[in-house]
Amino acid sequence: MNYNKAIYYFQNLYLVAIADKVLAPEEKDYLIQVATKMGLSSTETTNIMLNSHNLDLVMPETKEEQLTQLEDVITMMMLDKKIHDKEYDLCLRFGQRIGLNKKDLDLLILKVVSN
Repeated sequence: MNYNKAIYYFQNLYLVAIADKVLAPEEKDYLIQVATKMGLSSTETTNIMLNSHNLDLVMPETKEEQLTQLEDVITMMMLDKKIHDKEYDLCLRFGQRIGLNKKDLDLLILKVVSN
């Protein structure tokens, strides 16, 4: 994964993590795991976190990347075992921007939860 894709991937996950205004310990751990896997430095991730109020979701280019990232976004939403309205709305917006409707998103959520 190239640098920009890694940055946007992390950014999307972080935006979902903080949508409910709380960064749960499980969410923080997952973000650290993703950042490490993608080779992002703490400076790069901190910059995203500090500027999150100015950021929006960035859609991946390919359908495969979009679905993979949406599954990770859903995983992030589910880490604290609660689906907060703002997190769900952000996931729905992501899904809609890649051509899914609410029913499709709900089915994908069930798939992610059952894995």
